[in-house]
Amino acid sequence: MPDAVLSQLGRKHLLQGLIGFVLAGALLSLCIYRAEPAELMRSLGSLTVSALIPALVCEAVVQLCKALKWQAILSRVHKVRYSSTLSAVVIGAASTHLVPLRLDEVLRSAVLARREGIAPGTVLGTVAIDRIIELLVVGLIFGGAVLVLDLPTWMVTAAWIVGGALLAATLAVLALLAGEDHIHRWLVGASFGSADWLSRALRSLARGLRSMPRGKALVLVVIGAAGEWIATILFYVWMLRIFAVTASDAVPLIMAIGNSIAYMVPNVPGALGMYEGVQAGILESLAGIAPAPALALALAAHAVLMIPVTFAGLVVAAFEFRGPPAGSNDAPEAD
Repeated sequence: MPDAVLSQLGRKHLLQGLIGFVLAGALLSLCIYRAEPAELMRSLGSLTVSALIPALVCEAVVQLCKALKWQAILSRVHKVRYSSTLSAVVIGAASTHLVPLRLDEVLRSAVLARREGIAPGTVLGTVAIDRIIELLVVGLIFGGAVLVLDLPTWMVTAAWIVGGALLAATLAVLALLAGEDHIHRWLVGASFGSADWLSRALRSLARGLRSMPRGKALVLVVIGAAGEWIATILFYVWMLRIFAVTASDAVPLIMAIGNSIAYMVPNVPGALGMYEGVQAGILESLAGIAPAPALALALAAHAVLMIPVTFAGLVVAAFEFRGPPAGSNDAPEAD
């Protein structure tokens, strides 16, 4: 049952969450110290209400496009409501800032499974496809940037790492799908206690992994991905304008790539430390900003990304879990 998955997730990963909070707090303190409090306060002071509104609109468009893209992927295995994918995406985005090690992906899968009565394993398979597509888009854009732009060596190395991760993820999915029947037969004949559950989970996960979009679904995935990236690039264009940073047109694009890479890596809540390090490095290398103000700008931008979506996700979650699932009363699929 999806509700059981949610409660089990909370019990099982409480310690991991606490450790993640401690690490995130330590990294945040280090970043604030290195950014110099005066520089950080000056950057935060630039975030007036009128300056924040366009940035928040960009972030809202990002979440709307993520939900559209995921709904299109899910349509290959189950027709779901857009409101369900949007709720799960917003709750997942908030939990990204609250739990470590990409456990938010498990949570958003459980939320959608709860709302739509789909096996959580199947939903998790579609999340994996969503991540592979995202990695593919990042790889293509980053690879193109490396070929066209004169980027520092560390960025070129990062592009190779992204390409390697994409290749590894693709091979892992193909291997699982190719060996599904063999693994299933082995699990059926196994004697350990969780073999039956693993067998059913494997079938469910494989079903989700076969949800690679095509036709109309593929068009919607492309539209969603394009909207997400355009909104993210515009977010960084606007943030650079707020902080009166003069930089080439390539800088917002590279910052958008850095944003995706920082959040892809399983780490502490909110990618604290990783995000600041990547974005400050980009600003230092490509915009010629000194380390302290670059880190202060990165911290301020991160606050704009984290705080509103976390608040929105907590509000949605409060309504989501105050009663029964917001869907039909049909029993969910077996996992």
